[in-house]
Amino acid sequence: MTLRALFLSLMLIAALYLILNLFIKNQYKAGLIISLTAVLFFSYGHVYNYLKLQEPFGIPLGRHRFLLLILIGLLAAGLWLILRHKGNLLSVTRMLNIIAAIVLLFPMAQIGIFGIRSVAAKLQNPQHDRIAAELRLPAKTRPPDIYYIVLDAYARDDTLLEDYGLDIRPFLESLEDLGFYIAHCSKSNYAQTRLSLASSLNLDYIDKLGDQYKPGNSSRVGLSEKIHHSAVRYTLEQLGYKTIAFETGFKTTQLEDADIYLSYQISTLGKAQVLGGINAFEKMLLETSAGRLVTDGALLHPQFFQPDFENPRKIHRQRILYTFEQLRNLPNTPDPKFVFVHLVIPHGPYVFGPNGEFVDFDKPVNPGYQDQIKYINKVFVPLLEEIINQSPTEPIIILQGDHGAIHASPNDRMNILNAYYLPIGGSYQLYENITPVNTFRVIFNHYFGGDLELLEDTSYFSVYNRPYELTPIPERRPGCP
Repeated sequence: MTLRALFLSLMLIAALYLILNLFIKNQYKAGLIISLTAVLFFSYGHVYNYLKLQEPFGIPLGRHRFLLLILIGLLAAGLWLILRHKGNLLSVTRMLNIIAAIVLLFPMAQIGIFGIRSVAAKLQNPQHDRIAAELRLPAKTRPPDIYYIVLDAYARDDTLLEDYGLDIRPFLESLEDLGFYIAHCSKSNYAQTRLSLASSLNLDYIDKLGDQYKPGNSSRVGLSEKIHHSAVRYTLEQLGYKTIAFETGFKTTQLEDADIYLSYQISTLGKAQVLGGINAFEKMLLETSAGRLVTDGALLHPQFFQPDFENPRKIHRQRILYTFEQLRNLPNTPDPKFVFVHLVIPHGPYVFGPNGEFVDFDKPVNPGYQDQIKYINKVFVPLLEEIINQSPTEPIIILQGDHGAIHASPNDRMNILNAYYLPIGGSYQLYENITPVNTFRVIFNHYFGGDLELLEDTSYFSVYNRPYELTPIPERRPGCP
């Protein structure tokens, strides 16, 4: 995985050294220039990523337009000093070579740590083996593909109507016409993405997933691994499923070691598919070096680089559009597959108008949340219909909010969209107040012969800085249990 990037880097460095040495006819100066260039190139992304979170002296240096000028200035000053120097440069060259080698080791160490953690996470939970051992594939038929589509902060219809004046009944009726079951009384189990998805993907409440997830602790360490290497993913992979995941812009929900990891950034850079495209290590190398200029520039200005290298809103928008595009292509891919999709929409930033037009600012009185829901509703009915019609076996599709509206009251924040397409009688196992923690218990029981007990459906609210101090939120919708 790392060999291609290292080989190409070394070949490029060797070629540049030979060319420089040919022109300036001084091997030490040529080596020193190459070493200086390598140090600046491979440290650029680390400095950029750090400064994105800082503003030293009140100056936003974590911007390409500023940092690139500093990089060019340092390189120009270094070249001037090296070329003008008359003495022996052997000792300086050796020192800079050592620094360059250390800088090169950073991405190698990162990918190594990532790999070790991934392997450890897959081996550490015996409960995953217990669940997988109880299940079996359906006989004499291709297992159904499973699409778990999480729409971040998509609230329930009553909350949207009462708090935002938005009536989504036509959307829900269109889903029902496709064969979806709408859980009209559904609430999320937790008010925050990491807690909610760690729970739903591991078929249990957070306090059962580790002793650290208790009141008094505010750390979220381990929750990302619970999402990346969940009981659902492990179980389905043991049954022969391939996992397909997408870049989300939110590290916690990016399953980068999935069997197929679809990234708009990788796609943009690798359209020519030279040597098979770009792998995860190469992506990391680009993001932590001056290659970051190429990745951000290619995302935002694929035809020609402009002075304004970056606009995170455009990146966010293109990432979502890319996900929609790829979802249409997935039904005909071979093997039964588990497709995990976390779309950071209708959650902000608000980059879609009601008809999909680009929105580049947030208004003081912001209808962005409602507008993005209107856009999703227009896109998803034909998208889901296409997935269903193109699939060789009727798929399982879960369309679910991880929590409700961001700025809602605790009760309303827990109210979520929760829609299921469960063919061959699966919807008979559903009920109107089912919560995400029971989603895959129902699916595993009906389609794979499981005997998993359904848990009590409870909804817990907590604030961000005290995630495990949980307050149960009762149902208040008239007519709901």
